[in-house]
Amino acid sequence: MGFHIYITCILEICKDTGRHFYHGGFQQNYDMPQIIPEEYREFVKMSGDIFKIYTAFVTDEMSTSVDNFLDKYPEWSDILEEYDSEKYGDSWNEDTHNKFYAALKWFSEQKICYMISWTE
Repeated sequence: MGFHIYITCILEICKDTGRHFYHGGFQQNYDMPQIIPEEYREFVKMSGDIFKIYTAFVTDEMSTSVDNFLDKYPEWSDILEEYDSEKYGDSWNEDTHNKFYAALKWFSEQKICYMISWTE
């Protein structure tokens, strides 16, 4: 089946109106969150055993906040210690590693809470 990793956002539900919202600062924001920039959309849903290496550095759980994932994001040298190109392929490299980091950084800077989860 494979290893899948994806980014989602948390929306709350107003018990009075039934409308979805998120907290932007100290206010309830009923507008939709900002559209994800095109260069980061490829990281919203990914598949591949390479991500097992990343998640092992972050937590034993199956999900965490993007902020936490970013805080514990491994260096490329750490990934290389576990990386087996025969097992994981050549499609993931230091450039994609850095792009993934940039995407996580963008998500962490937004007012809404983004989560990153994975399944095996």
